[in-house]
Formats: sequence, structure tokens, C-alpha cells
Amino acid sequence: MKVIINNLAIEYSDEGNGPVMILLHGWMTSLHTFDALVVLLSGSFRMIRLDLPGFGGSEAPKEAWGVGEYVEFVKAFNEKLGITPEVLVGHSFGGRILLKGVSQGIFSAKKLIFVASAGIKTHQTRAILFLVAAKIGKIALGFLPSGIRERFRRKLYRMAGSTDYLDVSSPMMKETFLRSTREDLTDFARNIRVPSLLIWGQNDLVTPLSDGKRLQSLILGSKLEVIRDARHFVHEEKPEIVASLIREFLLF
Repeated sequence: MKVIINNLAIEYSDEGNGPVMILLHGWMTSLHTFDALVVLLSGSFRMIRLDLPGFGGSEAPKEAWGVGEYVEFVKAFNEKLGITPEVLVGHSFGGRILLKGVSQGIFSAKKLIFVASAGIKTHQTRAILFLVAAKIGKIALGFLPSGIRERFRRKLYRMAGSTDYLDVSSPMMKETFLRSTREDLTDFARNIRVPSLLIWGQNDLVTPLSDGKRLQSLILGSKLEVIRDARHFVHEEKPEIVASLIREFLLF
């Protein structure tokens, strides 16, 4: 389905019946990252997913955004659809949006679910920022011999966990990535007072388990569930386990 939000054509999906659950995807993915969870949970919840601006079937912003602009956009989306979600789910970049939106009182929900959430700045985050900056010309690597330059790039890609994760064709979206990942949301996490479930893949290389443990220590009363033999897309790799954890957590 399509809807116009702030002059942008936005792709979204609205399935199931029950308490309203909004699901926000991660960087360089789309609403389809949650397909398996929708199959497993839409019998109990009204599950609304959208392609955030610049991803999937949605139009890109006219200029580079930061996390704050995405927060305001999701607020406008909810208002347009006339929905008040009881549950908010964010994977990776989607978790960034939840952290800032909830802590500022822009979003409200009874429960929050963070799946391999981004938002805690680490040495790895700085490495990824350096790589993207290099790709868009903000840092010149041309002075390095080609062999050393390529080895350096490959090392940073491995630290990121995926080359596709950073492969953005639009310079504007690359700048959006930089703006978003520069922001350390640690203080925002401390302000959250909503019951929160954190789900992490044990072998996540993009937002490592140490990030999950740090986030759990910041969000008062939150619970961290670690899934073995899973990485950054834990909800795609182990959907049955993730769905079971969500059901247990959402016993209102």
C-alpha cells in the first residue's frame, strides 16, 4: 500500500488483528525484513510496517536527514493512519529511531522491543563512519598505495559485518547515514521508562552483543535475550525463537 506523508510516497503494510504493533526496519533493508515475524504473529497483533524514506519502495528525503527527522516522520505516519501503537519494534537503525522518539516523549507505547539496536557509539561505529566518509569523499584515501588502500577498506568492511550494509548509491543517503550514526544515543536510552525487551544475536558483528549488554544496563528494568548461532538479522535467521520471545513479553 502507498500513503503520502510530508509529500513523500511511502510504502507500508497493515496486516493482522489485535493490539497495534509498529515495526521499523534497519539501514539498507525494508519492511520485508519482518515478513517471517508477520506470518508468525499477525494472528494476535495488527502489525504495521513501513519502508522508511530512502529505503524499499518509499521515496527518499529531498535532503540529508538525521535521526530526529526520522522520528518526526514516524510520528507523522502514525497520525496520518490514525493509530496509537501499543508496541514499538525497531531493528538496528529502527532501534535508533525508537530510542530518540520514546525518550523525548514523541512516541508512546506500552512496550518496546529492540532487535540488535544501533545507537551506542563504539570504536566499531567510528570505523564504519570513517569508511562511509571515505566512500563519499570526506576523507581522502587516494594518497595510500592501491594495495594498502584496498586492504584497509576490506578490514573496515569486515568490522561492519557486511559490504551491502554500507553500499548506498545516493550521496545524500550516505550523508544521512553519517548524520545518524554520529549521534550517540546513550543519554536518550537512560531516559526510557517503558518496559523493554532487547533481542540480540550472539554472533552479531554490526551491533555486537556488547552493545546489547550496554543498552540493557541503560534502560531501567529492560531484559536482554541472546540467541545462539545468530547474527545481526536475528529476526530473519531465527524467526520462531524471536516470535516466541515477543509473545511471552507481550502478555498484557
